[in-house]
Amino acid sequence: MDQNIEIEFKNLLTEKEYMDLFKGLNLKTQNIFSQENIYFDTINFDLKKKKLALRIRIKNTHAEITLKSPHKEHLLETNIAISLLEAQQIIKSNAYYTSDSIADILRSYGLDTNIPLKIFANLRTERIEQKNNNSIIVLDKNYYANQVDYELEVESSSAEEGNQLIDDLMKNYEIPKRKTPNKIMRAFNAIHSKDTEV
Repeated sequence: MDQNIEIEFKNLLTEKEYMDLFKGLNLKTQNIFSQENIYFDTINFDLKKKKLALRIRIKNTHAEITLKSPHKEHLLETNIAISLLEAQQIIKSNAYYTSDSIADILRSYGLDTNIPLKIFANLRTERIEQKNNNSIIVLDKNYYANQVDYELEVESSSAEEGNQLIDDLMKNYEIPKRKTPNKIMRAFNAIHSKDTEV
């Protein structure tokens, strides 16, 4: 298990803005990699109510369980590496086995860990990254609920540096600032709106 403070800044993009950044940063299509996020919650969305997010992320050769919890102005990520087989077993059973460490965190928020967790959203991302000093520039193309969106993220070890970098990128590429809910919220909202369509 490892824990880290997630300092990231993000902004939704149009397809053209995504392509302009891709070309302008001299990124290469062969460096794109794919990952799938499977999100869990109780049937009553008890984690969402506590501003918690629980997912399994599947990559080509491995997977990990991640719990995101509020931490000051950022998020605390608790990550546990699991095998692809373990990930598939969790997904196949449509239930979630909480490790002791994650269960402890859930209980610290007053959650009953005996309540079963279910899959409520899947999101696949085609991602490319570029290192920039103490930060990483990330371009994501996301697929969920029959939708596609594009996103710029800057992950940094310094809030000041990360904020400055994304501001500079958006200014240089004439990208307007947009309200950007995190991926789990976008997937949840897309699925919820489909569920309520008449």
